[in-house]
Amino acid sequence: MRELGFDPVAVLGQVGFAPAFFTDPDMPIPYGTAARLAGHCAQATGCEHLGLLLTERAGPDVLGLPGLLLTSASDVRTGLRGLVRYLDLTDRGAIVTLHEEGEDVYLGYAIVTEVEGADQAYDMAMMLGCNLMRSLCGAGWNPSEVLLHRQRPANASPWRRCFRATVHFGAARCALKFPASWLALSLPAANPMLHRFLKSEADRLQGLMGKGFVDEVRRLVQGMTARPPCTASHVAALLDVHERTLNRRLLAEGTSFRRLRDEVLYTMASQMLSASSMPLADVAMALGYSEASSFVRAFTRWSGQTPDRWRRQNGRSGIARA
Repeated sequence: MRELGFDPVAVLGQVGFAPAFFTDPDMPIPYGTAARLAGHCAQATGCEHLGLLLTERAGPDVLGLPGLLLTSASDVRTGLRGLVRYLDLTDRGAIVTLHEEGEDVYLGYAIVTEVEGADQAYDMAMMLGCNLMRSLCGAGWNPSEVLLHRQRPANASPWRRCFRATVHFGAARCALKFPASWLALSLPAANPMLHRFLKSEADRLQGLMGKGFVDEVRRLVQGMTARPPCTASHVAALLDVHERTLNRRLLAEGTSFRRLRDEVLYTMASQMLSASSMPLADVAMALGYSEASSFVRAFTRWSGQTPDRWRRQNGRSGIARA
């Protein structure tokens, strides 16, 4: 804030924060609050790429235990898979996804909670992801392409400078694309003994988090939506339970697979409609619908409005409502 010529006390005070709040790096902050704070600061300073400036200085250490797991892994693939599994130790508002598609890999990030200031949150996530890959593969590493939900800014040069790659705005997903050959790269800081210990500790901490079954199913649905079909049978297989067991446990907790899937799809659809100018057909395809008409009917059932009408009322706000 000071480097941009603004008084952090005044700007942060507008949303109930003081600079002293940030003196403790272990101080927890709700995901939605953090995203809203970043969005407010970007608006107050007029710096649309504030998220990039914040995160281009960050490395694996900002992730705590998941970052240590990443850098101590034997190779890039192992490290990134650990990040997918254990990110919730430091980030409960989103998930990391890793999809291999032919000769390419998509390292993605998807917000799974109601959030204001999504543009800044996604910018920070992708910038951090780029820095993580550079810490593993060398400072000269660059993605092939960067996909961002946000609409194209008036000046896209800060994004091109930070990512050193072609940036696609208004994309259906938020991800770094790069050649799959990087996954096999052995890491110079690999430490098998340390990695096993850290993994055991991460498993222990996840157990202490008391993460419920519904939360776990919801996160899996979010991760699978990018590669449909997302069905109860597929999620049950990932959880190593029978589909009947999955449905019975969800019913016991007052919900159903269809309801959870609808909640996730509605959140993702809202983000795409509000933060981009994607045609409805592209939004429908990104969410796994074979026809736009099916998506329109589903969205109208969720929100009580057609996607076009909802977008006119909520577009360009960066707010996703679930």
